[in-house]
Amino acid sequence: MNSTTAEKSIADPITSTPIITPTSDEAEAVGPMNIATISAGFEKGDFLVREEQGNRVYFDFFEEAFNYIANKGYSRMSKTEEAEWIELMNVIHDSVKGGMKYNTGTLLMVLTRAVDKKDELKLDGKGKMGRTPSKDPSRA
Repeated sequence: MNSTTAEKSIADPITSTPIITPTSDEAEAVGPMNIATISAGFEKGDFLVREEQGNRVYFDFFEEAFNYIANKGYSRMSKTEEAEWIELMNVIHDSVKGGMKYNTGTLLMVLTRAVDKKDELKLDGKGKMGRTPSKDPSRA
């Protein structure tokens, strides 16, 4: 096994199960991905899961939030990649003039999963999601 395909194995601090994280070369080779986040600090529920297409689900307990998103096929990013995403999202939220319109809470965890094959079919040749026909101005 060469160094570009070696995997690192660490234990998840919550479940004590081993997490196998790909090297950065492997992560880049994976292809399109979706991310989901778990945040805290909301009135509707203590924890909020944000996932693809703007879906938001509130939970009273962290375990419920984590199990919900894990059962949808998401897994936790490596610590370095997760830290990069958290830093990026904090910079983005701070860049909004006058502050964010909605409470963004405190970002606790970033999870990822590969784009499903059915979703991949919707990608155009440039790796972007194709337009919905009803929102395509050329069809108006």
